[in-house]
Amino acid sequence: MTVNAARGRGPIVAALLLLLFISLTVPPTPAESKSDPSAASAVDWTTMNSDANHTNYVAQDQISASNAQDLQLGWSFPFPAAPNVPGLNVTGQGSISPPLVVNGTVYVVTNYLTVYAINGETGAELWSYVPTLNTTGLPLGPLTGHVHGINYYRGDVWVSMPDCSVDALNAATGDLVMKISDICKDVPGNAGFYAATQVPPVFYGDTMIWTSSVSVGTDVGRGFVAAYDIASGDLLWRWYVAPAAGGNASWDAQSCPPPCHGNVAPVTGDWGTMSLNGPGAAGPLAGAGPSFGDPVVDARHGIVYVSTSQPSPGWNGTYRPGPDLYADSVIALNATNGHMIWFYQTTPHDLFDFDCGWSTVLGNVTQGGRTQEAVFKACKNGYLYALNALTGNLIWYFNPPTVTRHLTGNANYVVTDNYSGSLPWINYPSAQQFEQCPGENGAIESDIAFAYSTIYVATMNFCTFGQVAPVNVEGGQVWGVTDLTPDYLQANTTIYAVHASNGTVAWSYSLATIPFRGWLTASNGLIFAGTLDGSIHILDAKTGKQVDDLYVGPSLYESPTLGSGIDGRVFLYQLTSAASYGAFGGGVPGDLMAYTLLPSSSLPPSWETYVPAAAVGLLAAVVVVLLVENRSLRNAARRA
Repeated sequence: MTVNAARGRGPIVAALLLLLFISLTVPPTPAESKSDPSAASAVDWTTMNSDANHTNYVAQDQISASNAQDLQLGWSFPFPAAPNVPGLNVTGQGSISPPLVVNGTVYVVTNYLTVYAINGETGAELWSYVPTLNTTGLPLGPLTGHVHGINYYRGDVWVSMPDCSVDALNAATGDLVMKISDICKDVPGNAGFYAATQVPPVFYGDTMIWTSSVSVGTDVGRGFVAAYDIASGDLLWRWYVAPAAGGNASWDAQSCPPPCHGNVAPVTGDWGTMSLNGPGAAGPLAGAGPSFGDPVVDARHGIVYVSTSQPSPGWNGTYRPGPDLYADSVIALNATNGHMIWFYQTTPHDLFDFDCGWSTVLGNVTQGGRTQEAVFKACKNGYLYALNALTGNLIWYFNPPTVTRHLTGNANYVVTDNYSGSLPWINYPSAQQFEQCPGENGAIESDIAFAYSTIYVATMNFCTFGQVAPVNVEGGQVWGVTDLTPDYLQANTTIYAVHASNGTVAWSYSLATIPFRGWLTASNGLIFAGTLDGSIHILDAKTGKQVDDLYVGPSLYESPTLGSGIDGRVFLYQLTSAASYGAFGGGVPGDLMAYTLLPSSSLPPSWETYVPAAAVGLLAAVVVVLLVENRSLRNAARRA
C-alpha cells in the first residue's frame, strides 16, 4: 500500500468518526427523556369520588392517549370468600367500593366489612381490619353487606358500619383510633327501621357529617343527617328528610321557613298521616332518607350538599299524598347548625324508585363571562341538573335524547313544571302489568365525572315490567310492586359529554345491548368507563373517540380509580365481581386488579435502544481502521 493510498483513507476515517459522534449524541425519545416516575408528584384518590369536590378526576400525565394501549396487568389482589359476619343477615362478597389511593397505599372495603390496606406498587397486603358489630337495642332491619365506599381524612380511613356507627382507622397501621356508635338510637319521631349504611362520613373542619340509610319498605325509618364533633364525639345537630311518624300536616312550611326556599311549593298534608292506623299509632309508614351518594362539602361557604332517596314504599303512593318533600332532592344545609338553606326536588310524588343517589359534584359554570359556583347532579329519572350552589336556582338541565320515557310523568317535572300529588300508582286505575321506562334501575345509575369544563354522564335504557301491589301491611319488602322484571333485551347505554356552561352535548358514545352501573373516571384527557362487556373503554375526553379497549374479562360494575404506587408509577385500580347485572357484590368474591405501564426494560425495544451498541461497534471499527492504516504506513516506510 502506498503512502498516497493510505492518505486516501482519510475521508473514510473522518466519516466513521462523524457517524460515531452522531450516534453518541442522538437525543432520547420523549418517553425516555421524561423524569423518573419516582420523582413525579404523588397521585392520590382520597374520597369515594376522587377529591373534595367529588369530580372523579385525577391529575396525572403518565397514562395518555399515546400509550393507553400499552397498559398491562401489574398485579391482582384476590378477595377471599366472605366469612360469616355476626350481625349481617346476608354477607356480601367482594367489593363495590372505589379503592382509595393515598401516598402509594390502596385502601378498599369489602361487602363483608373488612378493610384492606394494600401496597399500591406490588399488591402485597399491609394490614386488614375486621370490625365487630353491635346490633343490640337499635332499630335495625335485616342488614345486608353492601358498602359503597370509604373516605380518607387527616391521616385516617373512615368507614360507616351498618350498626349505625363510624370507625376511624389509622391509615398507616389499621388501628381503630375513634368510634362513634348508636347514631340511629333514640331518633325523635322514628317508628321504623334503618338499613345498612352504605356511604362514609364527610367533614367540615372538626365536624363529621353522617347520613343514615333507611328501609325501603313500609317499615321505613325516619331518615336524617347528623353532625358530630370529631374531637369529643358529641352530637352537634340533626336534619330530617321526612316528618315524624304519625305525620305533620304543616311539615312543608315548618321544615323550610324563610329564607329557606325550594323549587316545589309546600302542600298542606304532604306525606299524609305516615301511618295507616292514624297519627302516632303503630303500623305501616312512609318516608325517605339520604341517598347512597356521598354528600359534598363547600368548605368556603360552610355548606354541605346532600342528595336523598326515593319515598318509600316506592311504587304505591296511596298513603303518601303530596310531593313527598324532601325525597328525590338535592339539599343545601348549613354545615355549622344543620339548617336547610334550599332544596331542589327532581321528582315530586315519585312512583318509580327514582332516587338521587350517586355523586353530587361541586364546580363552576361560566356564562356570558360570569362564573357562578354550581352543584351538578344526575338522578335515576335520567336528567342531569346544574344548580346554583348558593341559591339552588336551576342553571340548566340536560335531557338525554336517547332515553326512552314511558309512564313516568312526574319524573319529567323539570320539563313540564307539573306533577300529580294524588296519583296512587303509575297506571292507575289499572292493576294490570305495566312497563316503566326508565325502569327500576333508572336511566342514570352511576357517578358523573367533571373535568375540562365538561360533565361526563352515562345514561341507559333499561325498562322494567311490574305490577302494582298493596301497601297495607308493614314490612321491609313491601314496596308497592311485584314481579319486577328488567327488559334485558332492549338495554343500551350512551355516554355523553355535556358542556358545563350550558348543558349542550359535546359528543356521545354508544354501547349496544348493555346497561351501565358504576362511575366514570377522567384523567389526562381520557375518560375511563368499566362496562358489563368486561372492558374498560378508554375514550378521548375531547372527541369521544375510543382510544383503547382494555379487556379485563368479568363484567365490570365499577370503573377504575387512579393513583400512584410507592415508586411513583400511576396505576388503574379495577374491581371485578359477579357476572350478570343485579348480582354485583353477591356470589363472586372477585378481585382488585392493577394495570400500569410496565418499565421500559419490560417493553419491546425501539430503534433508539440499539444506539449505544451501535456506537460501540462503530468505535471498534474506527479503531481497527486506524490500526490497519498505521501498520500499513509503517510497512510502506520500511520498504521505502
